[in-house]
Amino acid sequence: MAKKYQLKNGLNVLLVESRKSPVVSVQMWVRTGSADEPKKLRGISHFIEHLVFKGSEKFNVGEIASKIEGEGGELNAYTSFDRTVYHVTISNKFLETGLEVISEMMGFPSFISEEIDNERGVVIEEIKRGEDNPGRQASRALFSTVYKNHPYGEPVIGYEPVIEKVTREEIVDYFHARYVPSNMTLVVVGDFDSQDLRPLVKKYFATFEDYPLKKVKRTQEPKQDKLRIHVKQEDFEETLLHIAWRIPKASHKDIPALDLLSMVLGHGDSSRLMKALRIEQSLANYCVASTYTPKDPGFFVISSSLHKEKIEAGLQQITEELRQILESPATADELNRVKVAIESGEYFSLETVDGMASKYGTYEDLFGDYKKYKDFLKAIQTITPEDLTKIARKYLSPETLSVITLSKLDKVDLKKQLRRWASGYKKAFAEAKSHKLIKDTKYKSIKFKLGSIGESKKIKMEKIKLGSGASIIIRPTHETPVVSVRVAFLGGARCEHDDEHGVNELLSRTWATATQSMSEQELYQRTEEMATRLSSFSGRNTAGLSMTCLSPFLNRSDEILKDVLAEPLFSESVIDREKLYLKEYIKNRSDNPSSLCILNFMEQMFPDHPYGKDPYGDEKSVDLIERDATLAHWRRMVSANNMTISAVGAFDVDKMISGWESFTKDLPIGDRLESEWDLPDITEPSYRFIELDKKQSHIVIGWRGLKFKDPAKFDLQVLQAILGGQGGRLFLELRDKESLAYSVSPLRMDGIDGGYFGAYIGCSPEKAKKSLRMLKEEFDKLCQQKIGEDELLRAKRYLIGSHDI
Repeated sequence: MAKKYQLKNGLNVLLVESRKSPVVSVQMWVRTGSADEPKKLRGISHFIEHLVFKGSEKFNVGEIASKIEGEGGELNAYTSFDRTVYHVTISNKFLETGLEVISEMMGFPSFISEEIDNERGVVIEEIKRGEDNPGRQASRALFSTVYKNHPYGEPVIGYEPVIEKVTREEIVDYFHARYVPSNMTLVVVGDFDSQDLRPLVKKYFATFEDYPLKKVKRTQEPKQDKLRIHVKQEDFEETLLHIAWRIPKASHKDIPALDLLSMVLGHGDSSRLMKALRIEQSLANYCVASTYTPKDPGFFVISSSLHKEKIEAGLQQITEELRQILESPATADELNRVKVAIESGEYFSLETVDGMASKYGTYEDLFGDYKKYKDFLKAIQTITPEDLTKIARKYLSPETLSVITLSKLDKVDLKKQLRRWASGYKKAFAEAKSHKLIKDTKYKSIKFKLGSIGESKKIKMEKIKLGSGASIIIRPTHETPVVSVRVAFLGGARCEHDDEHGVNELLSRTWATATQSMSEQELYQRTEEMATRLSSFSGRNTAGLSMTCLSPFLNRSDEILKDVLAEPLFSESVIDREKLYLKEYIKNRSDNPSSLCILNFMEQMFPDHPYGKDPYGDEKSVDLIERDATLAHWRRMVSANNMTISAVGAFDVDKMISGWESFTKDLPIGDRLESEWDLPDITEPSYRFIELDKKQSHIVIGWRGLKFKDPAKFDLQVLQAILGGQGGRLFLELRDKESLAYSVSPLRMDGIDGGYFGAYIGCSPEKAKKSLRMLKEEFDKLCQQKIGEDELLRAKRYLIGSHDI
């Protein structure tokens, strides 16, 4: 049940009741973002996002986060081109706390000069962190190429010189000009009664001063009538490609068809681009398509991570896939598959109060109507296969084409290659448009009924030992028509043989690809036509399968899950293909220095133990893995006694239990893989330094931790909460007070054989020594000083609240 109204000061309020869980999401949507900033203040919206956490009329520095986390809640924010959103998720018992904190941040921030100066360093660290990230660099190049005049071409995060110089007066003036009640919407979703909540909303938000909203006229992007090519040469291993065309804004009538077109081309493993470039020809790590549909005109984009030596072949295959959709309509099966995906996405978004708040807030922000998604779904149903070809011919023209690459390859040669490709695409586009469109008169848009969605009665969770030896954990809940099932086996990287490091990861990449009775494409098509998500996973201690589906498709999805579980094919061709991608991932990992840092820390912490090995293996070990080794690794784990199933959602309990009872009795009985390795004690400190040419240094410090079954692990969990969160010691001491980093956090792993406890920080190289010293000091304090009762209570509530959320 949703209720929308407006306070006298102009603040819009949207209340949505949901009894799914005793949790509430409180979000403030501000209709201003980086695209509304003047040129001299680029990045001020993102800077303000940071600063409103630093204190208000009622709360001092650090108290805002401590207040929420002390009641078991979580808070955060994000800034985009069009909006800034502040959000708290918290138990409904502390709903008033969530309202109070959002009210203070949005209505009464203090903007203390000293804290503004402290936070400059944090934002600059965040900017530097993005410069080390190939994905962010490629995305920035995409936007700056598509938008030459419009502010969407400028980075949301802003520029270092602006952040260094912006004054407190400019910040306060800008806040009062754009962050005003008439430009805000309060969205509250969760377990509450609207009649009881309205007085609290008035109490905390009616006192906002109604400053006049300063109107902003954005510079509009002129019509693009010729090709744009941007090659960004950077020393990253990965080669990233974006091919983009300009399209209208979110409210335009053509957007539903463009969304469907992007999904037919590049959404899911059965889509045309993924099938052709990744699965059939091994030309790219991925190749996807999407639409960017903001308040102002957006773009249609094909994005890919290409193999450096196969760029030309990859580009030619993209042309071929575009030519086909430009010449003739999509098939009925393709179109219906993506329609189901869109419709099911609306129901998957209802799984959490945060998801619901995001959905309603987005539609309210873009269209001024939170119910607008219903119109979108109706429009989707009217679209036919030939409509997709018409929309492709209308928008995917060579004249509005922008091509962007990020690569370490020679810039001049790559630009020539892209120009040749664009010339070939221009010819293919003209030829394809000359084909006469044939209408599919038999096409009918698929519709499925989800049945009634009711509130759950008291939820009972129980663990049952099946006759086969397997265990099943069930938790029925019927508020949304969604079911999730996980099937896990002990083993993982711990049961790899010494000469096959990486086989567990290879198993996870090949397990859910085909069965004895289903080809890879059949499996992908059958799951995606139901919007069922089926995948395999692997870890240091386990491996298994995950499945999430809508309840009307549970029977069919369950059959596929069990077929994949018991009869995987592990074909030679798929194993060879995935070995290629695994080696490519290993090569590209130098682009992610934080993961390299943790990997080397693990090797130091667990010498001669599987936990210390790279779970992906190395290029040499992966090369040596054969199909027989992959199959043997699967057989070591997959048995009834070594198996745990969990099922949550809208299902019949008796049917779920009996189905797994029947299935598991045919599995090998086997044994639980519970044997433990001996870990030698660490008797002296060890250090490892790796030099990379990056903007930031990455540091991990840690000590040997605990086993899963050690009861003291809960003490360690509380210590982690004392250090972590925005109200925790590391954030307050190293980030808030010293501005050493954007990212600093405690780290903890419990394992069957042992674990670790420590911390991570990413900072500028000149701050590394001080960061390491201060990390050590915080751990020394834990050992030497008694923890205060208030801090201990905050940590406990934070853990319990996070668990509930």
